[in-house]
Amino acid sequence: MEPVTRDAEPAAAVPAPGAAGRRRLPAGRVVPAAVAGLLALLALGLSTGLLLGSPVGAGDNGDGARLWCGAGLVPRTPDGSSSWKGGVVLDFTTGAPACDDPLPSSALDVLRAVTPAGPGTWSLTTLGWTYLGVAVVAAAVAGWAASARGPWRATLLAAPLLPAAEPAFGRFLISTFSEPAGLVGVFVLLVGVVTVAVTRRDDRAERTVGLVLVAVGGVLAATAKTGYVPVLAAAVLVCLVTPVGPRGRRGRVPGTVMAVALVAVAVGPIVDTADWQARHYATVNTVDVVFTTVLPEVGHTALGPLGLPADAAQRSGQAYFPRADESLPGTAAIAADPDGVRDAAWTELASSPGALLRSVGVAVQATQGRAIDYLPSAPWTPATPAPALGGTSGPVGADTATMRAWLDDMAVPWWPSAVLLAGVLAGVAGLVGPLRRRFPAATTVGRVGGLSAATSLALAVTAVLGDGYFEIAKHVWLAAYLVDTTAALLVATAVAVTLDLVRSHGVQPGPATA
Repeated sequence: MEPVTRDAEPAAAVPAPGAAGRRRLPAGRVVPAAVAGLLALLALGLSTGLLLGSPVGAGDNGDGARLWCGAGLVPRTPDGSSSWKGGVVLDFTTGAPACDDPLPSSALDVLRAVTPAGPGTWSLTTLGWTYLGVAVVAAAVAGWAASARGPWRATLLAAPLLPAAEPAFGRFLISTFSEPAGLVGVFVLLVGVVTVAVTRRDDRAERTVGLVLVAVGGVLAATAKTGYVPVLAAAVLVCLVTPVGPRGRRGRVPGTVMAVALVAVAVGPIVDTADWQARHYATVNTVDVVFTTVLPEVGHTALGPLGLPADAAQRSGQAYFPRADESLPGTAAIAADPDGVRDAAWTELASSPGALLRSVGVAVQATQGRAIDYLPSAPWTPATPAPALGGTSGPVGADTATMRAWLDDMAVPWWPSAVLLAGVLAGVAGLVGPLRRRFPAATTVGRVGGLSAATSLALAVTAVLGDGYFEIAKHVWLAAYLVDTTAALLVATAVAVTLDLVRSHGVQPGPATA
């Protein structure tokens, strides 16, 4: 992530060997660190309601037990369950025996770390404060490192900070889902990417701090759930292309070592999580891919290659849940070989580019449903009315016709796709040599935006291939955060273009550019 070669910098901006140049003394960088940490605290503290003493979270849809049972927790509800209560169950008892087969996830590791060992009571807000604390520390550290050559460079940290203020994202920190580990992990990764982007290879300590943030965030997010594996690829890529210290091979060593360590730490947990998912949901996930995505998008011609009977076409668009409908034609054949049918389904999508493009387009458009309004946000009390079960809505994606009606009602359906496409183009432009020399700051920011956009697209593709359109809004929720981050980075790129133009005309702007 070297922002620009020395040859492209104005002579006055290049420090002499061994000189301090434009680097700030450590004491002068306390302010950027404090501001970044404070903004993270305000963004997530307000979006979760924790700073206001009125926590909002994400109610359990049945997935929560996969984590809280592994930490020896039991919800303090009449039936000992937190599922579909019409509110967020905050209070738990501790000290119960852990279940034998919880979901392997970094979210479970965090939950176990903050859960008392003995009998007692515990609040889910403790988990929210923990995630918030991690984000605040990461932002503060990044604020210090990113200001190595001037405090204004650290302003780029606003791009991942601002979307975190949206309640649709922050409220998941108070939940028993795996999503909060993914969100905080991606946030830590992004502030690390910004750090390596706005520093130079000679800023060894700061660049190393950036790489550590990238690695920590990548591991936390990628091991949260199988659908977040693309985050690992993003983290590895950043480590591999980020030089630290001397030019030549020696400068590539720290990033390469970090990338190898990152993969070594993450691969085992990722495999464990994938195995757990396959043991419990292989048939269900394949049914969803086939019936909600492949049959509606490819059509009845896919029946033969998938080994399904003709009457399966009549149920096209219906997911396995919420009715746990084993009467879907061909379910027995899928259950006999879920991996084989899934691979055949992927082949059908790949062989029909139009169908694949439409399915990815649906996933990207569904990022506008990041509010996931079928999951309550208010805390549960004994007086909270229980919701009616068995229904479905557009964001759930259990019925393709209902989902498409929801998508069609969106005022600006093309917005997320336009943002991601622009982000990818900005990233590609940032790799072009002449543009890098002409617009060093803008292309630096553009490459960060390109990484954000590409990761968002990869998460959307993974969501569709993993579970079809079922719960599509929830499965692309992390991709939605990256859509907003990409939009912020595109604005920053436009500002950087102006700064580059001013500098090219011989006027040194106040903010130090990358």
